[in-house]
This record gives sequence, C-alpha cells and structure tokens, in this order.
Amino acid sequence: MTKRRALAFLLLFCMFALGFLLLAFDAFGKEPPPEIYRISVIVRGRAGDRWESIRQGADQAASEMNVDLSFITLSGENDSAEQISLLQREIDAGADAIVLSASDSAALAAPVEQAAEKAPVICIETGVYSGSVSSYISADNYGMGLQLGEEIIASGNARKRLVVVDSSLQCASVAQRRAGLMHVLGRIGGEIEVWTLPDGDPAEASRMLASRIGKKTADVIVTLDTSALELTAQAVSDMQAHYLDLFGIGSTGKIASFIENDIVTATVVQNDFAVGYLGVKAAVDSIQGHIPEADTVVGHQVVNWSNMYDPEVQRLLFPFIR
Repeated sequence: MTKRRALAFLLLFCMFALGFLLLAFDAFGKEPPPEIYRISVIVRGRAGDRWESIRQGADQAASEMNVDLSFITLSGENDSAEQISLLQREIDAGADAIVLSASDSAALAAPVEQAAEKAPVICIETGVYSGSVSSYISADNYGMGLQLGEEIIASGNARKRLVVVDSSLQCASVAQRRAGLMHVLGRIGGEIEVWTLPDGDPAEASRMLASRIGKKTADVIVTLDTSALELTAQAVSDMQAHYLDLFGIGSTGKIASFIENDIVTATVVQNDFAVGYLGVKAAVDSIQGHIPEADTVVGHQVVNWSNMYDPEVQRLLFPFIR
C-alpha cells in the first residue's frame, strides 16, 4: 500500500511538473507586447481646420507605430507663454517625445533646449533657433515665398497696387516665406504697402482688414500664413470686394471654398499630411535610439481654380480621400 501511494504521489508530482513546464514554455515562447510610446504634438494655434491635415498624418503614423498620441492646441493664436507651459507640462507628465510647431522661434528656443534634456523634440512646420531639435520637418518656406511671388507675376498682377499682410513673423517659417516673396517682388520695383495684423485676436484683425479694404488702396493682397489668408478671404467676401486678387500660403476646407468661389486667386500649399506623419515617425525613431534626418523637406504646390480638382491637388487639400 505504501509503495502504491508513493507511486501515485510520484505520478501526480510528474504531472504537476509537466504542466508547469508547459505553461512556462508557453509564457517564454510568446513575444512580449509591443511597447507603446507616449508622444505629444503641440501646435501653435487654436483648434480648427487649419491643423486637420497635420493631425490626420500624425494619427496615421500613431496607428502604425504603437503611439499613444496627444494632439494639443492653444487657446490663442501663437501664444508662446501658453505653449511653453504646455511643453513643460507634457515633459513633466512623462511624454517620451514632443512634436512641436513653435509659436515663436526665439522665445521657444531655451524651453526646447531644457525639454530636449529629458525627451527628443521634433519641430514641424516652423522650428526654433536651437540646435537641440532632433529633426525638423517642413516645406521649403523660402521656396514657397518664391513660388507665391512668381504666381503673382504670372497672373498679370505685377504692376498693380500690392499689399503684403504681415502676421506671425516671430515664426521662422513665416519670416522665410516673406523673404522669398520679397526677393521676387523686389525685381519688379514699385512700392508695396504693408498691413500688420495683430496676433492673438482674430476679431480685432478682422476689423482692421475691413477698415483697410474699405479704403480701396489695394488691387492685390498677399498673405503668408493660413490664419491670415482665411481671415482676409472672409473680409473680402463679407465686403464683396471682388475687384481684389488675393494670394496666400496655406490651406483649410474654408480656403478651398474661397478658391472655388473666386475669392482666393491662388495659394501655395505644403503637404501637411506628410508633415504630421513624418513628425511622429521621427519622434519614434528618436525614442528607439535611431538618428532621424536633421531636416526633411516635404513638397508644396500652387493651388488655384484651374487645378484644384486635379487628383494630386485634391489629396493635398483633402488628405482623408487618400
């Protein structure tokens, strides 16, 4: 009887041992779950259509690369103090990387350098004056300004009364666009009037535009930033100032509608979807210890009434149809 009990106990022990080994083998044989990266995208303006294409690109990259993405907008346009606070908040909350469209290229330089000591910082659309940025993704902003100027000349507006609307010049990208534009317009001579929009107060900017347009001192208005183009187009539409030719840089669904209705003559559009996608990809590469390209240049194109329905232009204006 004792031998039978011993044999039964031994058999039971062997069964338990075998079961344990099978479970252990199964556990060790499985691949570990993929690591999830926390990435915060902080843009330089309010929530709205102007950031939608960048957001779609960022969301697409996040879905492919196991990213927990936070897309953060400001309560005011180009509010550098708020953006600095948000940058610090996301770093303190443990973000693995930051993707930033800087509201002020000089004011954000030192905060970005401090943040980069704890997590990689990628700049998109507009950068900062600092060498601490891991990667910068944007169109060739100077080239966009050149292209805008050439479009103005090609459309027969070179000798008309020109106005350049200045806004957001504290952003390096906008300042570079202006430099490219003025390089071209400087070749044709003549005086160029400048209207400077107040930053951070769209209502005040709209009132100023209405007042200036009402004086009828311009035939052609040129803007250099998406918000400025949208505000100016709305003012032209509201005042029925159809004698004006309006040119700009940037795209939203509203701007596309203004092109369709012949309020906006032409705009230069960068591939915002690619900017958002590549920004998140560069962040993931940096987190993983890979060195991303220091500068990545995406494409840009003139969009006007004659080409806005071309398939490649439609993909720029409405990336969700990809």
